Amino acid sequence: MGMALMPLSGRAAAQSNAPAFLRREGAQLRLDGKPLRLVAVNKFDLFLRFLEGGEEKQQAVSAIEAAAKHGFTAIRFAGVGFYPRHMRNWANEKVYWGAFDELVRTAKRNGVRLIPTLCWNLYLFPDLAQECVQDLLTNPDSRSRQYLWLYTYQIVTRYKDEPTVLFWELTNEMNLGADLGFMAPYGKSDLNPVHEGTAYMRLRRDNYTTEQMIPFLRDWAQFIRSLDAQHLIGSGFSAPRPAAQHLRKAQGKGDWTPDSEQELETYLRDTHPDPIDLLSVHFYRKHDNIRLGNQDEDSAAVLAVFKRISERIGKPLYIGETGDEYETRPHAPFLKNVLAEVTRLDIPLTLVWNWMSPGDPYDVNPQRTPQVVAMMREANGRRP
Repeated sequence: MGMALMPLSGRAAAQSNAPAFLRREGAQLRLDGKPLRLVAVNKFDLFLRFLEGGEEKQQAVSAIEAAAKHGFTAIRFAGVGFYPRHMRNWANEKVYWGAFDELVRTAKRNGVRLIPTLCWNLYLFPDLAQECVQDLLTNPDSRSRQYLWLYTYQIVTRYKDEPTVLFWELTNEMNLGADLGFMAPYGKSDLNPVHEGTAYMRLRRDNYTTEQMIPFLRDWAQFIRSLDAQHLIGSGFSAPRPAAQHLRKAQGKGDWTPDSEQELETYLRDTHPDPIDLLSVHFYRKHDNIRLGNQDEDSAAVLAVFKRISERIGKPLYIGETGDEYETRPHAPFLKNVLAEVTRLDIPLTLVWNWMSPGDPYDVNPQRTPQVVAMMREANGRRP
């Protein structure tokens, strides 16, 4: 019996030393048995650079290594192509998923967790299928829905046992596109450079409502949960528009009346249906903080409202994106206030846009924005 138990106990010991999965306890997050308290980064094109190879891939590897060196041990990124052109090797497992495997191995080797966004550009799968966004959202038998479900199945089953993936994120700011059909009722031009493989023009059916979005998100999250019981699921949403609930209730007629805190809560609660675990906001100066009586463009006081709402809903709040205009404001006063509020309010995860991303005006790196990097490190240091 003793000999028979030895291998089993060895496996148990190995498992006890293995990296743990992120866990949710009400509105709190725990990692490795401790409350999660982390300021880290976005790098939108991390996977796209691995997919491109060569110097592009080396830049991504350097970004992971530099993030780890500075203590920014989570990276949010597009876990899929942005335009159809990026999906040209999707069917080639060795090329496409081989690049993703290498990304995961590199992050794991450096002690960095990954937050892949499963559909960054909402037009991607409709463009691949030559359909509209409403086909994706409302028709389970549409080609675009089946493309998204196939991609979701592939990535989730491939990494469902990999704790280097911190959690799955569904979208990038999908909520900001809802209920705006009245602004472009006869089609529009949006994210469609034809040379990238997109549609020539957006049509009326590329508009969508909150009421169409909610059941789609619920079905998508349920599908992920059926494949993976380990990883949590986040929405990837921005802070709702200051009039989001009024726009929703106007049913296409447009009502920009500012929402109250109660109306904001209703919108956040309804658009994060179970089994979505994590309540996401993106929080930028002017766009997201001028509401509910605040007129100070550099204030982060509105974060306290989001935190209160998340606790009432019972789901953890994380800031999927935040940042400042570093070129004209090198001391980043808005971001400084955000990080101070994050510490005061005990928000578990804050991700700054956009790590080591040349050409992006929000590019954060140790050479270009040393004061910002120091500020982020300090925020991590003062968090228990």
